[in-house]
Amino acid sequence: RLKPSGAMEMEGKSSAKKKKVRTTNPPAEEAVTAAAASLLTEDLILEILSRLPARSVHRFKCVSPAWRDLIADPAHRKKLPQPLAGFLYSTYHGPDHRFYNFHFAKVPGGAAQPVDPSLSFLPSHEYWYVDQLDTCNGLLLCRAHKFPSSPSGDDDDPLEYHYIVCNPATGRWVGIPALPPVPAGRRVIARLAFDPAVPSHFHVLQFEDTEQDKYITGVTIYSSQTGAWNYRESRLPEKISLFAGLTSVFFQGMLHLYGLLYPVNTDYDAVLVAVDMEGKVWKTIGV
Repeated sequence: RLKPSGAMEMEGKSSAKKKKVRTTNPPAEEAVTAAAASLLTEDLILEILSRLPARSVHRFKCVSPAWRDLIADPAHRKKLPQPLAGFLYSTYHGPDHRFYNFHFAKVPGGAAQPVDPSLSFLPSHEYWYVDQLDTCNGLLLCRAHKFPSSPSGDDDDPLEYHYIVCNPATGRWVGIPALPPVPAGRRVIARLAFDPAVPSHFHVLQFEDTEQDKYITGVTIYSSQTGAWNYRESRLPEKISLFAGLTSVFFQGMLHLYGLLYPVNTDYDAVLVAVDMEGKVWKTIGV
């Protein structure tokens, strides 16, 4: 709006005063900030930095030589987030190529130590063998088969097993309660969903299909937060058969898997199946 010339003049003087005041504030603010920063001990600085993403931590090496040396000190590596060390990939094995092992590929220049995905940290006296099923953002999902309860047991009896989620970089792992045995002829596909932004929480999804037709009928979801399994029927409008040998991708809160429209025709109608962690939202994306 238009203003009287006097008002405009007064406003201009006021702005000039503000500008003059602003030029005198930064040195004082910097002095206060420097004084406050001097009160932070190395332990406090490490505690703060340990809660930040790795990218931010390594940018803060530029703050000062003292911070650079503090962050780069090998004694502090376990406390601070590390940059990407490498990635896990799988290869098939077995006579029918139904099983696969995960391997670690180190990224050149990665500061973290190489990862051993052989799972040597698991108690070998408890498990007969361990199947590696899936990987998601650095965690591994495995199916651990226990030793038979008696040597004279029937060879046709299925081995007791439960799922294990582990971090091969740290050797930490947790066992997950097993579900009731699946009837003969039914297929089970288990997948892992893990968001590194919420490192204390993960989900295991066990998909089930029909005995004869082999298309998804539902999913049972385990939450590490509740410690319980919950079954959800499929809400897909189409009949879709999942690929058992392919891993999945956890993206924006939904697990994505590769499948084919059922019955499979000669054109191979490929789709991505996406389901949320409560089993309430199901989507298909044409490929």
